[in-house]
Parts: sequence; C-alpha cells; structure tokens
Amino acid sequence: MRKMVRRPGAEALHPLQPHQLAFEACFNASPIRILFCDRDMVVRDVNATFLETEGFTRGEVVGKTLAELIGPAVFERDRPQIEAALAGEAQSVVSWGLRRATRGRLLRIRHEPVRDEAGAVIGFLSMLEDTTDLHQLRQRVSMQDEVINQTSDALAVVDADYRYLWANPSYARLWNRLTEEVVGRTVAEVIGHEAFHERVLPHLIGCFEGRVARYTFTCEREGKAETHVSVRLEPLRGENCEIVGVVVNARDVTEEAQLNQRLRRQALRDTLTDLANRHALELEIGSRIEACGACNALCQGCNTALLLVDLDDFKVVNDLAGHAAGDALLRQIASLLRSMDPDAFVARLGGDEFAVVTGMVTETDATRFGERIVHSIEALGFVWQGECFSVGASVGVALLDQQAFAASAPSVQDVINWADRACFVAKEKGGARVSVFHPDDDEMKARFREIGNLQLVQAALQSGRFELFLMPVAPIDGTSAPWHEVLLRVLSEDGRPLPPAVFIAAAERHGLMSRVDRWVVETVLKRLAGLPDDVHLSINLSGQSVGDPIFRDFLLAALDAAAIAPGRLAFEITETSAVRSMETALELIAGLKARGLEVVLDDFGSGLSSFGYLRRFDVDMLKIDGNIIGNIGHDVVQQTIVAGIVAVAEAMHVKVVAEYVEDLETLEILRDLGVNLVQGYYIGKPVPWSQVYGDRDLLPA
Repeated sequence: MRKMVRRPGAEALHPLQPHQLAFEACFNASPIRILFCDRDMVVRDVNATFLETEGFTRGEVVGKTLAELIGPAVFERDRPQIEAALAGEAQSVVSWGLRRATRGRLLRIRHEPVRDEAGAVIGFLSMLEDTTDLHQLRQRVSMQDEVINQTSDALAVVDADYRYLWANPSYARLWNRLTEEVVGRTVAEVIGHEAFHERVLPHLIGCFEGRVARYTFTCEREGKAETHVSVRLEPLRGENCEIVGVVVNARDVTEEAQLNQRLRRQALRDTLTDLANRHALELEIGSRIEACGACNALCQGCNTALLLVDLDDFKVVNDLAGHAAGDALLRQIASLLRSMDPDAFVARLGGDEFAVVTGMVTETDATRFGERIVHSIEALGFVWQGECFSVGASVGVALLDQQAFAASAPSVQDVINWADRACFVAKEKGGARVSVFHPDDDEMKARFREIGNLQLVQAALQSGRFELFLMPVAPIDGTSAPWHEVLLRVLSEDGRPLPPAVFIAAAERHGLMSRVDRWVVETVLKRLAGLPDDVHLSINLSGQSVGDPIFRDFLLAALDAAAIAPGRLAFEITETSAVRSMETALELIAGLKARGLEVVLDDFGSGLSSFGYLRRFDVDMLKIDGNIIGNIGHDVVQQTIVAGIVAVAEAMHVKVVAEYVEDLETLEILRDLGVNLVQGYYIGKPVPWSQVYGDRDLLPA
C-alpha cells in the first residue's frame, strides 16, 4: 500500500494533488477507526472516526507512541502483528476489546504495511472495525438455521407456481427425500399428483386468497407404520403485503393420534370384560334409532332388539367367593354372550348387567334368542377354587319396530328403560326367564308407576319436599296418656300431599327408606326441643331401617345428642320387620329402652307367629293390625282375637292400641274388650304439624 504522509503545515508549501484530496476524504469518512504509525510506532495521523469514537482530539493522539495511546497491555498483545506488518506482511485478527472505549466489543483489527514509492515499509495502518453487531446477527442467524434444521416440524415455502422455494431437512424426510431433491420441484412432484389435487391444492388456493388453512392426513409408506400428519398453511407476504408464497408447517402427530385412539377406545370399552360399555351402547342404539327413523312410511320397521341381561345370582358368588370370583364370572359371561351371535353388539352396562343388540329379528326371534341366553348361562355354571355355583339370568327385551315409532321416535334412554322394565318384570316373576316390553301390559304399567314414584322420592330427598303430619292416638282406658303419631307425606311440585303408600313402596323396594327415616328422625328431634314437656310423639321406622345396623347406630347417637326426656318419644316397628331382622331389632329395642324411650310393635297379628315371638320383644305397646279391627262390630271371631291379644298383653304388662277406628260403635266394643288406646278417622284424621303445634315449632330440618 502506498501513501504520501502529510505533515502538519505542509499544505501551504506543497498543495495536495486531487488524488491526494480524494484519499484524504476517504480516510476521514471511513466508518473504520484508522491510525497511521511510523516505523518507530509513533502515531502520525488519525481519522475522524477514531477521534469521535474514542473521544480524543487530534492533538491528544498525533505524536504519541502507540503504546502510550492504547496502553501497554493491548500494545503487547498486538506487538507480534505490528512487527509482522512492519516486516511487510499484513495481519488481521478478531479480538475482544480491552480498553475502556472498546471493552465488551468484538473488534476486527488489521495492521497494513505502508510503503513509499520505492516499496520500502515506512510505517503501518492500524484499522479497528467493531463487528459486535454483525457477530451477534450471525449468531442469531446461525442459531435460527440450526433450530430450523434440527426441529422435528417439517417446514417449507411454496411460491405462486406451487414450487418449493425452501424446505428444511425434516420436511424432506417426511417424503423420504433430501432437501436438494425438494427445493425447486413442484408440490405435485414431491407428494404425488393425486394427493396434491385432492388434498393440498384447495388449501393452497385458499391460502393465496389470504386464508390460513389447517388439515390432517395419514401418510402410508410401504413396510412402515402409518404416520399421522397435521399441516398448517399460512400466507407469506412480501414488502408491499402482497402474498408471494405459502409457509408450510407439517408436524408428525402420530403419537398424539394413537393416544387419542386409545383414549377413545377406552372411553367406549369396559376394562374388566373388554366389551363395549354403556356409553358405546348408547351410541349404538342411537345409530339404530336414526336408521329406523330414516325409513319411509312403507317401512316395516328395522326390527332391532335390545336384550338386557341381568344375572340373578351374582351377589351370592361375590359374597361367598369374593370379588375376584365375581370378576372372573363376569368375564366368563362376557365371553359366552360374545360367542352366541358374532354379528350382535354386546356391552356391559356395569355391575352384573349386560346388553345385546341384534338386528333383523321379530319379537319371536328376540324372545327365542333371550331364552337361549337364559339357558346357556344356566348350563354354563361357575366353578371357583373347586366350588360350584349355579348362575341364572333374567332378560328384558325392547324392540325397535313400528310400535316403538308409533307416536314419535324414542330416545336412547327410552329404549334402555323399556328393556330395564321388562327385565324387572322377569325378575319379579322369579327370574331365569325372558320378558318383552309392551307399553299396554298391566305389569309394565305398574313398573312405569313405580319408576315415577321412585323419581318422586328422590326428588323429595334432594329438594326437601317432605312434610310431617300428625294423627292423634286417644286413650279409652281412663289411665293412659294421649299422643300423636308422626306421619310423613311427600309433596307434589305444586305443594299437594300425595298418598303415602305409593312412594313408601317404591322407596323400600329401592333401598331409600333409611334415608327417608333419617330425615324424619332429625326433623322430629329438632322440633321436639321447642315443644312443651307433656308432648308425646311416636315415629314409624321402616323394615329397612330396623334391619340396618348403620341406621341403628345413627338413631341412638342422634337420641343421645338430643337428650330426649323419658316418656316423650316412642318408636313404632312392624312385627314383620322385627321378626325378619331379629338380632338387629332386639339390639335396637334394647338401645331405645335403655334411653327411657317406648317401643310400639306395629301391625301386631298380621303374622302367624305373633304370640310365639312376642316374649322376645321387650315392647311397651302392641298396635293391633287394622285388618283385625275392620269389621269387629259384626264379627265375633275378630272380637275373640282382640280379646286374646288384650289378655296376653295384660299378662305381659303391655298396653294395646287399636287403629282403623271409624265410628263410635267400634270404639265402644274395643273399650269393652280392654283396649287402652285407639286411633282412626273417628278420633282424628292426619293433619299438618303446624295445625297442631303451630308454625313456631317448624325449625329447619
């Protein structure tokens, strides 16, 4: 490099030539910091960029040695390159700055020899270029390139001619190609013309119209498992916001798709038997209903049958052999049902209930198929650890035929409920048989009513639609004290009390009476606390509660917490429930008596063994069954029976109550026979609690 060094003041004696002026302008305008040093390493010239960047004046730089200017540490670091430049070899190095003005910056430092006209080295130029921003940009670009190349997402850019402008390695691998085999080719050439036109082209057209597109597809390769791919296409816009291409982002979602498939399968399968579950059954029935509903008026019905199979003796196996045996039995039944008709849809609803859906059958065919199921399960038997168990089944059949669609298309739950009610009838008749649902059948109507009553009780429990009534019990012996029997009524939605018999029967059949009795006990105990001390009440306990040890413990604990005084409260239990749950009933009676409370044996005389069991029950009163009292005025036999009961009661020091007293004549006969207390419509009808004790006692239940 040649340069004429200009000394201070030389301009006036030797004016610069045009080319020298041009050089001087470039020297000072350069964005690179430049120093010129002689062979003694003394700074002889400096450009404006160096002075501005370093914050020096020209006088503070020119004439100083390079070591003085940049410091001894930096000078010693750069000395080998400087000496090489003075020897005629240009040197370049990239290094982090050490001085205050350059610390933390990445510099490209070049030492360039300066020669005179004869070619001798007369000094050197030191040029400092700050490359920090460029270095960081390159790092970012390099990192982005690495991320793009390493990412599992398949990325590509497609131009308006549907040709690949760019693709990363993941995208090329998706099509079993190298990157150079994708870029420059059309999409159709890479993925196939059929796939391009049917699957991709409509989305590309939409993308070039400004819309984002998403779709999924399955990629099948020879000898390999299928790959599920999720694709997103997004418009690529140029400087003027015009769409110049499409960015393709394809992602392998095979694991996610397989997981979703497994989850969907699990959601529709019973884990114990691997049959379809209830949800799957509902979907199947729904599709059958839809198919039937699509038939025209001339259709004779698709004749689909739902057979609900309920095992009759499953609880015996569970109780005697354990749950492992019960599970094994359920798997055995599932295998049997699956084998009986390969074309049938078989499901487990839960517990010991199964369902079979079969098509193209008449009622006769469905009944025969149900009988085959009953006989096959019966013949199958069950052996567990050397012990044999007999197993039976009841089958309820619901048909999707013209009659089912007579009024309107049934719902899925309608069809399942039809089969369930038919199955209940089969069980009521003794089990091990088939029953077909017919809406006009008397047994089916009764089942409908019971289901409605059950729903009524459940709704009353949830919303508190219960009300307590009181019925007076009057003394006729001149010594006994009066009391009121507490009766429960369920209220309709409009607040009317409903007949008790219908809901009590449904509640007892379906195991809800203990919950109902709890409500009554808790409510009476709360209200009794606010009544006068001479108030005497009796509460009826259902047979279910009398035989339930958990209810017994609840009742005794509630009585202890309420601290009811002796003589204020009595509990009525039926003779039948006491005999049926003898041990639990005896424990309950003993607990009540220990707390000073009275026990009334209700419906006495309804059983043949009444007198035989009477000695075992430590009761305070006998309430004679109403059927014995009904026609006592004209029936000598009934009078004799009552007289006998009174005699036995007197011998045991037990009082006698007679119910169903409808007139004065009956009352007088009972008085003459020695009955202590009476109740019935002649004495007083049941009335709401508030009519007897007022609203002040209606504490929240």
